[in-house]
Amino acid sequence: MNISRENVDALNAVITLNIEQADYEAKVAEAIKSYAKKVNIPGFRPGKAPVSLVKKQVGKAILAEEVNKIIDEALNNYIKDNNLNLVGQPLPSEGQEPIDFDKEVTNITYKFDLGLAPKVEIDLSKVEVPYYTIEISDEDVDMQAKSLTSRFGSQENVEKVGDKSMVKGSVKQEGGFSNDSAVMSTSVIKDEAEKAKFTGKKVGDVVKFDLKKAYPNDVEISYMLGISKEEAANVAGEYEFTITEITEFKDPELTQEIFDKVLGEGQVKSAEEFKAKVKELISEQFEVQQNYLFGHMLRKTLVAQNQMELPEAFMKRWLTAVNHDNKAFTPDVLEKEFPQLLDEYRWTDIRQSISEANGIKINEKDVMNYAMQAAKSQFAQYGMTNIPDEYLSNYAQSLLKDAEQREQMVMGAINETVVAFAKTKVKLVQKTTNRKDFGKLFED
Repeated sequence: MNISRENVDALNAVITLNIEQADYEAKVAEAIKSYAKKVNIPGFRPGKAPVSLVKKQVGKAILAEEVNKIIDEALNNYIKDNNLNLVGQPLPSEGQEPIDFDKEVTNITYKFDLGLAPKVEIDLSKVEVPYYTIEISDEDVDMQAKSLTSRFGSQENVEKVGDKSMVKGSVKQEGGFSNDSAVMSTSVIKDEAEKAKFTGKKVGDVVKFDLKKAYPNDVEISYMLGISKEEAANVAGEYEFTITEITEFKDPELTQEIFDKVLGEGQVKSAEEFKAKVKELISEQFEVQQNYLFGHMLRKTLVAQNQMELPEAFMKRWLTAVNHDNKAFTPDVLEKEFPQLLDEYRWTDIRQSISEANGIKINEKDVMNYAMQAAKSQFAQYGMTNIPDEYLSNYAQSLLKDAEQREQMVMGAINETVVAFAKTKVKLVQKTTNRKDFGKLFED
């Protein structure tokens, strides 16, 4: 076999594989013999059919399979041995005719187009990147504490209707709809004048109100009256609501029992310690967000400073090929998203350059740690902050069993490792911001 490469330019190359009959005939013959030992052909005992008959029936298919194996192996080995940094994957050259294995095949010539990624050198010591620290306010601590404890709260009866009351009773309209087990929440009444009619009322009071003004959403009206959404669309006029029960959600008192439920048994012993621990948890969450923003800023900075050329025509061909079955991936979509895709490949090239220059590698432990951190973040979104490591580990392992999820975790671990390394090398421009303005920084 002869393999040669022609560099079309700095970003494009063509690899030509000249495969002779001697390269594949022995492998094909062995594959046919192996197949003959397993195949069942009518008129012959299992595995006893003549090799000549098997060759006649499936020889072409086996030949095609073995030749394609040889092509794939030779191409991959050439790319690896020559340390070629590719954009995408090799594509059959334009104009390359498929091999017709139904005809007599001897020597085979096959050409592949390659898109080459340019080599870049990054001196991180000369790069400045802003690093934003989020200031933690008392309001942030109170909000987070309430979020963590609210799932242990309860609905309690109150004497008067307030802005956030759950009101039960009967609702009716003379000649219209009625419901003796109606439930309404004053917090979602849209019209302030209608809400004021309920404020301060007690059990036994009758409130006359315009249901359509209070709840212009037909779904809410259908729920209150126990009717269909279509019937709710025709509701109009004044209704009477006779109050039978008033409740409001009450946050739990900050007791030792609540501290233990939220943070784990014995973690804190007082309200002051609880708030201090909540602030610590917020700080940990903010650090994750701060580092994520830093990674965003690092990528943005390095890509802007290294707008290297890429094999754009090849990239468009490759993206079209890999999205062949995606009907939503139209030429218009490709053109619209292509500038962003170019920068994504630039970042990939930059990240790889940093990794190679500094010997950065990841292992299975890094991937597992990243998956566990992703799991921990998911649980934290639901206020679950004291998940045992064993449970996080089991959940992370279940994520990694899915091929798509695993690929995301691997890429995330690679990105996180490179960003963490870069953070120790670049010049950090320290800045502070508040929680409200922090999210806006991703928009810049």
